[in-house]
Amino acid sequence: MKLKILSNLYEIATLVFIFLAPIAILPFFTDQYDFGRQIFVLVATFVVFALWVAKALMEKKISFRQNSYLLPLFLLFVIFTLSSLINTPNRLVSLVSVLGPISFLLLLFTFFIVSNRDGENSRQHLVYALLGSGVLLATVSLILFLGKFTFPLNFPSLNLSIGKAWSPTGSLLSQVVFLATLVPLGFALIYEEVQKKNLFAATLTFLANTLILSGLGVGLYLLTNEAKPILLPQQTAWVIAAESIKNVRFALLGIGPGQFVNAFTAFKPISFNATEIWNLRFGVSSNWYFQLLTEVGFLGLILYLFLAARIFRNGLSALREPKISPLNLALYVSLVIMLIVQFFIPINFSLLLVLTILLALVETHEKSTSFDFTSLGNMAGLLAVIPLVVFGVLFYFGGKIALANSYFLDSIKAANQNDGIKTYNLQIKAIQTDPSIANYRVAYSQTNFALANSLATKKDLTDNDKSTISQLIQQSLREAKAAVALDPGNSYSWENLSSLYYSLINFAQGADQWAISAYQQTINTDPLNPRLRVELGGLYYSQKNYNQAANLFLQATNLKSDLANAHYNLANSLRELGALEDAKKEYETTQTLVQADSNDYQKVTSELEEVKKRLPAPTPPPAGGTTGTQTETLSTPEAPAEGIKPPLELPNEGPPITPSPTPAAPEVSPVP
Repeated sequence: MKLKILSNLYEIATLVFIFLAPIAILPFFTDQYDFGRQIFVLVATFVVFALWVAKALMEKKISFRQNSYLLPLFLLFVIFTLSSLINTPNRLVSLVSVLGPISFLLLLFTFFIVSNRDGENSRQHLVYALLGSGVLLATVSLILFLGKFTFPLNFPSLNLSIGKAWSPTGSLLSQVVFLATLVPLGFALIYEEVQKKNLFAATLTFLANTLILSGLGVGLYLLTNEAKPILLPQQTAWVIAAESIKNVRFALLGIGPGQFVNAFTAFKPISFNATEIWNLRFGVSSNWYFQLLTEVGFLGLILYLFLAARIFRNGLSALREPKISPLNLALYVSLVIMLIVQFFIPINFSLLLVLTILLALVETHEKSTSFDFTSLGNMAGLLAVIPLVVFGVLFYFGGKIALANSYFLDSIKAANQNDGIKTYNLQIKAIQTDPSIANYRVAYSQTNFALANSLATKKDLTDNDKSTISQLIQQSLREAKAAVALDPGNSYSWENLSSLYYSLINFAQGADQWAISAYQQTINTDPLNPRLRVELGGLYYSQKNYNQAANLFLQATNLKSDLANAHYNLANSLRELGALEDAKKEYETTQTLVQADSNDYQKVTSELEEVKKRLPAPTPPPAGGTTGTQTETLSTPEAPAEGIKPPLELPNEGPPITPSPTPAAPEVSPVP
């Protein structure tokens, strides 16, 4: 009796897990869907696995199905782990990244649970649970699309904003793929129920499939109209992958899980600057296969292709069977849809989870293995020790990460409410709980500086005020340096440090030289970003070092020929150097890049006329500006804000910043 109850509990828990797995996220992490789902899967698999172990101990035997897909999944987990441990500077962050080793370990747990289902009809029940998940998802999507309420619905207590394109799968794109994979399963279930002459079940399944198709249609409409996703171009992603594996260190194991953004800034081609999204940084590739090649190298990609080939081979073998199961055929069709779609879009943890569930549901006609441990007696309980230790370690680190994430999200809410002290204290807690996250330290450095800057605006500063300001600035720089130490290849962290030093030029002695050095390091991590060169050029311009400024602005124009602000500041620098003819040409170029009759056009025209007056001979007026819709605002670099007198002394803490020559852009010639 107890065994039957336990078996039923195990079956129900598995059904609930399959139903919730693609869509369930913890409210804690509603703005970080994949992380919230990772925590959910960790908790759910532990509960189901514990029931499985209890049932095995009561039966005095362990039974599990052999499955040809288990080994490739396990080897992928090994490759991801090796890549994190060998090729990443911050191993812990890489290990727990959204599509990193821990994610694959959770996928292995999921695969084991689903593939070792009990009962003859359990597979059909689990497919129905997956279909039910799609029905709920499609219903939510239709309600949001057809609802008469105002968008977006905001839930500040959950840090959640809901609009038409919102999806609990993490993105509308992943939702559409998930629903598309369910359609073949729905038709297969309808066919099977009709064959059994179970018309009621067939009708319900037909209605469910119709609802899923409706949700799929709404998703496709939104993706092509109101919610077009911004994806990295395929050609750019290929160049990044190819350039990363040219490095011998990254060829076999890649740059490391969770490190794509570093590969993007380091290896993107100059042609990317010609796109409308040139100023964005991408954390994922254009498709899953290019991301595998970039992050886990040849070994990771080959293993995944081997898994895909095995799926295709087994699917063809199943198709040749005289009495093929419609549901088994549908599962293979869904898997093929998933594998093909991955050539065109990036995927998230939710889709990997669905892929794993589908793999576990496929019948491979392989034997089950049983191990009878009756002879072990009371020692049998030791068999549960190893998995319990693994789960214990995961819960410990997962709990720390989750708690730190909660503190950080609360700090963002406090910042949005202009509560600086609460923001400051919550960010301290986040860093103390999980000191490995660079973004926490970047945010904390900015908070410290904002508080120092606010205090410095007081008219009559006391000695205590100056001491507090000095402490806040030192903490700001310390945390900014700690961020770059955690991930030296991260351009965002270096850019934060650079901007801090720039802002401190009139606060602290020597900040200008540290700012220049930090900007040079930033450019080293993102060498083809013209904006960074404009910013460093602006620093030199504010120091009246017009030759260095002009060279950097020239590099920026070579990197992106239609960057109006780069041409404008190059013209200003050339004017200050006395190269009036060259300055005139740059002003004229700037005119063609800004909207006609805009304030920018009037501004550059006025300065062009001033330069013309200083030329020895009159020049014919330039052609009118573009009639485009560019909204870029031309701006001359501003001098840093006034600071404290006398200036503070900068701390020398943290990783050393070694001054290095600014990398030259292609085909750059020095300004005379």
